Amino acid sequence: MSKRSYDYDYWDDFKPSRPLPADGIKAKSQRGQFASSWWATRWIQALERLMDSGRLTRGRSYARGGQVLNLDIGAGSVKARVQGSRPAPYRVSIIVTPLGAAEWERATAAMAEQAIFAAKLLNGEMPENIEEAFATAKVHLFPTTGSELVTSCSCPDSANPCKHIAAVYYLLGEQFDADPFLLFQLRGRSKEQIIAALRVRRSATAVAEAKAEYVADATPDAGPPLAEQLAAFWQAGRELAGVHVRVAAPVVQTSLLKRLGAPPVDTGRRGGAGAAATDRLAETYGAITTAALERAYREEQKEAN
Repeated sequence: MSKRSYDYDYWDDFKPSRPLPADGIKAKSQRGQFASSWWATRWIQALERLMDSGRLTRGRSYARGGQVLNLDIGAGSVKARVQGSRPAPYRVSIIVTPLGAAEWERATAAMAEQAIFAAKLLNGEMPENIEEAFATAKVHLFPTTGSELVTSCSCPDSANPCKHIAAVYYLLGEQFDADPFLLFQLRGRSKEQIIAALRVRRSATAVAEAKAEYVADATPDAGPPLAEQLAAFWQAGRELAGVHVRVAAPVVQTSLLKRLGAPPVDTGRRGGAGAAATDRLAETYGAITTAALERAYREEQKEAN
């Protein structure tokens, strides 16, 4: 878990000092819980199981007081500087063991089996049962053992995690609230990589499902021979007896042209490269609408008589 021992007895002999004023990153939460989402809460709970209450309290005060000067989150690591009681800020490092390529392959395959995962992740949410997908792949999204999480700080406190590490850890929880993909990043995959992998696998699944459906639809349906249906071939049949079609002018004229915009052609008329073509198409659509309405009116009159 750490490069220094968990000597909590040292806290009894260590005299807490007041940190120098700093104008760093201040936690959004100035009281109560730091995290609002379940995934950020899980991250913070992992820290709280490892630290004594005294250092946790000081860590929260440091996070809320702006003592953390910066947070640099990379693939598998977090670097930060925390202003303590000495003039030079302390250097904090949190390293999370990234998942291997094969582990990510299994986890992505498990996530891709449920379309809701990709939908929620694209919306910036972490699916609540996503840990089940990782469990299926026999890996963990959140660190579960000390060997998966290595922390260090340049402060003189021999205990690890110290209050400076705790401050960084709490602020990370708030970062995860805003962007759950940071959890994936610490495990070795960026947001773009995750989404791209899910899309590829979901596309492959959709193609396979479409092929299966096509094969099922292509199976011949045992019905009466065509020769026996020729006399009534052009009749609608009882199934369509209650279906009525009403021809009407569109509510929005030339809506398709308005959606597509002017075509990239030049007919030589004034008004721009595609304006003339758009005008001609609009005239044609108008003529078709008029002809269709006139034809529909004549057919209605025939039925009425």
